Parts: sequence; structure tokens; C-alpha cells
Amino acid sequence: MRLRAVKKPFSGKTLREYSAPWLEARMDDLTRDILHIIETSCFTCGLTKELQVGHLFERRHRHTRWDVHEKGNNHLQCPNCNYKHEEKPEKYQDMYKRRFGEEAYAELDARAHSRMKIEYIDLFEKWEQMKAQLRQLQGKAA
Repeated sequence: MRLRAVKKPFSGKTLREYSAPWLEARMDDLTRDILHIIETSCFTCGLTKELQVGHLFERRHRHTRWDVHEKGNNHLQCPNCNYKHEEKPEKYQDMYKRRFGEEAYAELDARAHSRMKIEYIDLFEKWEQMKAQLRQLQGKAA
């Protein structure tokens, strides 16, 4: 298999195909695509325009960065709520706790702050799972 370089959007960096950063960028894309199928409004305020991926726990927490299940770390947010989350995370946190409970929040928090190392194979397997999930969702949407 011949590897090729791929430009990372917005950074100008060139990523080697199938490298860990390349996989992370592809999983970010899949996260967005999946969420836009399974959610239709802002998680915190209910607006339906210009939705973007919001992360309850920051993207740097790799154990939860690509969570796309109902009680996961990522939900769609309008630009206003997503921006405000940086300064006042309580609104998103409170909404999450109201919908899913304190226990679900505590479990997500523990996973986000896990010290377990994520290996390349873990990223690759997650990427494969996300691709399959998107294919399944697209099949249901058709």
C-alpha cells in the first residue's frame, strides 16, 4: 500500500495517510457526519441552524473526543452555545445532567480524565467502528 500525504484543514500541515494525526482528523470528520444524522437541534438551546460539534469535555481528552452515542461527550450545538461553553461550561453540564443524570456525567468525567494510554491500534479500531456506524446510519436515512 502506498501512503500519501494529506493536508490537514485549517492548519496547513501535511499528514501522512493512516498516521495517528490523520486518523484523528478523519474521526473528527466522522463525528460531525454522524452527529448531523442523529441530532437535529442544539443540545443546550434547541436551535436548528448552523449546528456544530460541541464537546462537553475538551477535545484534548482523547478517551471521549469521538463519543457519538446518546450519553457521549459530543452533541450538536449552535455557534452561540458552543462559544459560550468555553467561558461558562455549566449550561452544557447542567443540561447533560438533567437529560442523563449525575451518574452518567460522573462516568463520562472519569472516562474523559482516564490516564490509560490510547495506542494506534485503538485509534484504528475506533475509526473502523465509526465508519461502520456512519454507513449504517446512512442506510437507515435512505
